[in-house]
Amino acid sequence: MKNNIPWDLIIAKLRQNLSSEDEIEFNNWLGLEKNKNLFLQVEILWENIQTKTLKYVPDVDYYWEELSARLHDEKLKISNKENPFQDRNRYVPIKRFYRFIAAASIFLLISFTSAYFIGKNKLNEQATFLTYSSLTGKSKMVLPDGTEVWLHSTTTLTYNSSITSDTREVNLQGEAYFNVTHNPSKPFIVNTNGVSIKVYGTKFNVNSISSSNNILVSLVEGSVSMGKNGKNVILKPGEEGRFNKLNNTIEVSKGDVYYAKSWTNDQLRFENKSLRYVCHYLSKWYSVDIDIDPRMADDQSYTFTLRNEALEEIIRIISRISPIEYSFNEDNKLTLKQKPKTIMPMKQ
Repeated sequence: MKNNIPWDLIIAKLRQNLSSEDEIEFNNWLGLEKNKNLFLQVEILWENIQTKTLKYVPDVDYYWEELSARLHDEKLKISNKENPFQDRNRYVPIKRFYRFIAAASIFLLISFTSAYFIGKNKLNEQATFLTYSSLTGKSKMVLPDGTEVWLHSTTTLTYNSSITSDTREVNLQGEAYFNVTHNPSKPFIVNTNGVSIKVYGTKFNVNSISSSNNILVSLVEGSVSMGKNGKNVILKPGEEGRFNKLNNTIEVSKGDVYYAKSWTNDQLRFENKSLRYVCHYLSKWYSVDIDIDPRMADDQSYTFTLRNEALEEIIRIISRISPIEYSFNEDNKLTLKQKPKTIMPMKQ
């Protein structure tokens, strides 16, 4: 089934001129998680355009009319080729929309640069920061330099897109997995809670959750340096660097780096695994602390495949198989306990 995207509504939302009827239609579309992620990306793109043209005052209505006209022409082409009745849905393929937005942003940036150069007789570039957030679930994006980044839930990444900088720098809050585009002349640097991770082209996971006392860097491929307060260590594939926030120390050791990045997989498969083994991965997958009563037996094995199911759904099914009780506290911490045995009254 074709995934239709209401670009007209999205544009109207960005321009803040949705009618009450369109607002209802837009909110219904926004109800799906994948649509929220899409709109967030488009919104970030639009805000980036606005930021880069901050000192330039273009004829916004003219450019929006030009963009809308092109969208309309494109819709007519699509409807004539594919389905003459589809035009009323006001949908345009996402690749073409991004081309229009990119073209509009380039035009505005050229205008801004020219005006600034004439006024100051030199170009003094203003750095722009792109912010990506994954608040309720995992998401993947591609940075302007081609680097792929997976963001875990409740994670925010800010990217410095300055084209004149000698480095590519990001600031991370939360957990992310990076597949960095190789560029020896322009190192890629991850800054998180005072720790600096420098790479040139590699794959690694950074766990910098605020509730933890440690910042953990797990290297899958390549080479990275990890530094804090003038102290730097070099990691090799299969190693993990651990910065302790309490005593300001960095240690390097062999680690289960594939477990560290397991949350980025499309699915997890368990074959006759114990409850503690399963919960070890569930904790990573859902970014949730799981506390298991040490008195619980661990002789039950489980076989299942995890994809997009909710954590509570998985635990509820396990509780039907095994005699366990579970509860979530205010900090979204999951506690598992042995279910008390039911004592049947003796017959008189």
